[in-house]
Amino acid sequence: MNGLYFKDLFSSLYHNKVRTAFALLGIVMGVASLVLIVAAIQGSTLRARKIIQKLGPDSIFIVSGKMGAGPRHRTMTLTIQDVKDISRLEGIFALTYGLIKPVRISAGKYAKTTTSFGVGPNWITSWDYRMDIGRDFTPNDFKNFRKVCIVGWDVANFLFPNQNPIGKVIIVEKTPFRIIGVYKRRGKTPQGRNMDDRIFIPYPIYKKVVFPLKEDNISLIRFRVQNMDEYDLILKETKQILSKRHDIKEELTIITPSLVKKVLSMISASLSMFLGLASVTALVVGGFVLSSIFYINIYVRQWEIGLRRAMGATKRDILIRIMAESVVIAIIGAIIGTAIGLIGVKIVLPLLSIPVVYPVEAFILAVLFSVAVGLIASYAPAKKAAEFEPVESLRSKV
Repeated sequence: MNGLYFKDLFSSLYHNKVRTAFALLGIVMGVASLVLIVAAIQGSTLRARKIIQKLGPDSIFIVSGKMGAGPRHRTMTLTIQDVKDISRLEGIFALTYGLIKPVRISAGKYAKTTTSFGVGPNWITSWDYRMDIGRDFTPNDFKNFRKVCIVGWDVANFLFPNQNPIGKVIIVEKTPFRIIGVYKRRGKTPQGRNMDDRIFIPYPIYKKVVFPLKEDNISLIRFRVQNMDEYDLILKETKQILSKRHDIKEELTIITPSLVKKVLSMISASLSMFLGLASVTALVVGGFVLSSIFYINIYVRQWEIGLRRAMGATKRDILIRIMAESVVIAIIGAIIGTAIGLIGVKIVLPLLSIPVVYPVEAFILAVLFSVAVGLIASYAPAKKAAEFEPVESLRSKV
């Protein structure tokens, strides 16, 4: 095969643009779905790793309210008494708790809404924050109801641009608080929430002036396990403690790394099943369409095939020629389908809170699947074309 052969092959496809386009359509749809599947699976795996890394593989995280309810719709069923009960467990460390509320903060001419946390001792340690400048909370900050806070860099830079924020006073819901520390940048959560746009305040003063409550309610409890061999036992004991005061299934959500893996695996499996069925269906339909169009094509081109035979082309040459055209269509379809699939990845995955990944193996799979479909779909029409008698084929144009 030389350059002239391929030039002639592409010329033939170009002059049959409509049939070529229809043949491409099914391949393109199947490949685009395939790219989405691979990207979704890899993105879900990456998301699971990020969530577990943020959550901590040795942590147990208890949230007020049922899973599935948004933060605004969750009832605060946890209390400080639950924290005291859990603190009696052996083998745990960095026990902390928090109360969460959007607040309005300001300093001078600058003002904004941010997420505030009324936090217990060990908050910075338990969540593995690192102080960039300033200090962490001390026991006296909690004991003496001090109006102090730790903020993220986005808060600090917004309220005090080009200034050292340590010691500066900000207004939180009409109450002044002094900044004692700024933690190192954390970026965004896997759900896209900005972790650097937050403010932490000791729970006692927070509950008194920022989020007044009659009861000692809290939004969440978190602690870490010292020995991972005892993780399951401590989780079981935690549930036993909480069940004395709560209907766990109705009032609380207990989040563990294994639960995160399970939920994300279910989402990934459902997405893969749906898109997998769609891609297989599209490729099969594309194969049938490709085969049907090639059957039509060989009869439309019967005179051309007869002429090639009359000029010395063998049955094998005709067979290879028709199948080569199919393979070219399949490869072009794979390239176009991959491009559309990558655009879909950019649009669809963020809507599902799945990290965007561009898998190289998806393109390789796409080409292999497409070529396989092209070869299978074109074999019968190509064999039929190879059986045309030259004389009868030449008469077909008369």
